[in-house]
Parts: sequence; C-alpha cells; structure tokens
Amino acid sequence: MHNKKIMIPNSVGVLEAQISDSIEHFKLGLVLCHPHPQFGGTMTNNVTGKIFHHFSSLGYPCVRFNFRGVGASSGSYSNGVGERQDVKDVCNFFLKNKPQLEKIIIIGYSFGAAIGSSIVDEISEICGFVAISYPFTFIPDFITSSYSNKPKLFIMGDQDDFTSIASFKREYEKYPIPKNQEILEGINHFWNGKEELVIKKIEWWINLL
Repeated sequence: MHNKKIMIPNSVGVLEAQISDSIEHFKLGLVLCHPHPQFGGTMTNNVTGKIFHHFSSLGYPCVRFNFRGVGASSGSYSNGVGERQDVKDVCNFFLKNKPQLEKIIIIGYSFGAAIGSSIVDEISEICGFVAISYPFTFIPDFITSSYSNKPKLFIMGDQDDFTSIASFKREYEKYPIPKNQEILEGINHFWNGKEELVIKKIEWWINLL
C-alpha cells in the first residue's frame, strides 16, 4: 500500500502529514495522534508509526500528522489548545479528501490520547477513540472533554511511568459506556518492542464496532 506525504492547512499554516492509499470499500478511517511535542513526540514515533503502517497495509484509510511546531508543521507548541484544533483540521481534511469515508476513529498515544480523545464529540463522523497510555496524572487538562458516549478503548501497561493503574482505574470509572479497557502486564509507557500487542487490541476492538 502506497503512502504519501502531504501538507494539511491549519489555523497557523500547514501540518506535515502522511496519508495512506486505501481500498475503496473501506468506510472506516483512522487518525493517529502522536506523543508530546516537547518530549520528542512525532508522527514517526514507534507506537503511532507501527499502527499507521499496519492498518495501511490492510487497506484502511489512515492519516498521521505532526502537531504544530513539530517537523515541518507550522507554528509552535500551544499547551494542547492549538493542538486540539490541529486534530479537528486533520479530521476535516481527511473526510473531505477521502469521500468514501463514513466514520473515523481517533487513535492517540500519550499526549495524543489526551488531545485526540478530547475532540471526538465535535465532529459527527468520529465514531470513537482509542487512548493508548493516557497520561491522566501528567496531563489532566482535557479529561472531562473526553467523556464521550461514543465507543472508547483504553490500553495501558501496568508499569506505566506517568499514571499508576490505581489512578487509571479511578479515571476510567468516570467514563460512560460503551467502553473497554486493556491492561497489559509488565509494560511501561513506551511500548518498545511491544507495539504488536497494541495493534492486536485495536484490531479486536474495531471488530466490535
């Protein structure tokens, strides 16, 4: 499956992105949001990168992008506020340029989970979100904005460096159904060498939709 680099217009210029070719009968698209820009997060991160390549290879329409100020994206870090707009701009571009799409899922990792999940109720075509290693105790600002009634999947390692499992379970209980949680043993925040486990959980959940 061929993937091409593109520049997506946003409120401060453009966002560097990569979009996949797709099998036309696939009506579900994936939007991937990367980890924290101020801690080295980019769209080529090990988790978001492998998810992108895996689902692209299956024929799903996929887009990954660099938040403002990362790579060739315009602007600068905006404490999550501008980054929320980035996600919305990417989703709207994706829907406009992939006319076969009927629904999209936000898949965010770490910072990307906090930001991506916070906008799911602002675009009707978004049918749910996957939050990988949501840093609840590190980035609490957008939690309540993610209390959506749409389907949601949380994936955590039980050795997470930023959110304890006790804290995660406390936060998870506040979310309305439908929701699923997957806590994997012996895995920290970064998933090095364990990315395939995340991919399998996402595949399983997508099949529930």
